[in-house]
Amino acid sequence: MLVAAAAVTVAGVLISGDPVSTPSGQRLSAGDAEADADPAVTEVGALPCPVSVPGGSPVLTLSGAMARCLGSSRPVDVGAAIGGAPTLLNLWASWCAPCRDEMPVLDAYKDTPGAVRVIGVNVRDRPSSAAALVRDLHIGYPSFTDADTVAGALGAPQLLPLSYLVGTDGSVRRLPIQVFRDVAQVTEAVAAAHGERQRP
Repeated sequence: MLVAAAAVTVAGVLISGDPVSTPSGQRLSAGDAEADADPAVTEVGALPCPVSVPGGSPVLTLSGAMARCLGSSRPVDVGAAIGGAPTLLNLWASWCAPCRDEMPVLDAYKDTPGAVRVIGVNVRDRPSSAAALVRDLHIGYPSFTDADTVAGALGAPQLLPLSYLVGTDGSVRRLPIQVFRDVAQVTEAVAAAHGERQRP
């Protein structure tokens, strides 16, 4: 069993089954919790929330899964917010080293011709730490935070990072690559998922 867990963590980082656990170096103190209560203070510079495309299909898998965008204090229904446009959802955390490696790749991918929209889903993390990493890496796509309900709705395994492709019809498909190492990998995985969805 230890061998299997070690093999999995080569590609990604296992995360605890306890929804409120944080890595030992990131325990919340009373002062941290108070600072995190005001996103305007701790999450300056975050990008605006994504909005659904008018007339687009809602993402039923995520309907009712609430989260908020980094930099905003208002929770939104993620299934409604991301509907109507092909979207790559990437689950990540600031303490996850493979996530930090992958995020700049996704950021470069979003600017390539034909790229789908990229949205981060920050889970099991302190929003202030998440916002700091987004600033440090100069990430140019938005992220939801306080988003453990999103991971639950996706049935996501206890591993990060994870990526899903949401179709214009509201369908959700997990992408098979654990950690994207270059833009070509992202492009190929998205194209393959589109192709599988369009088969009769």
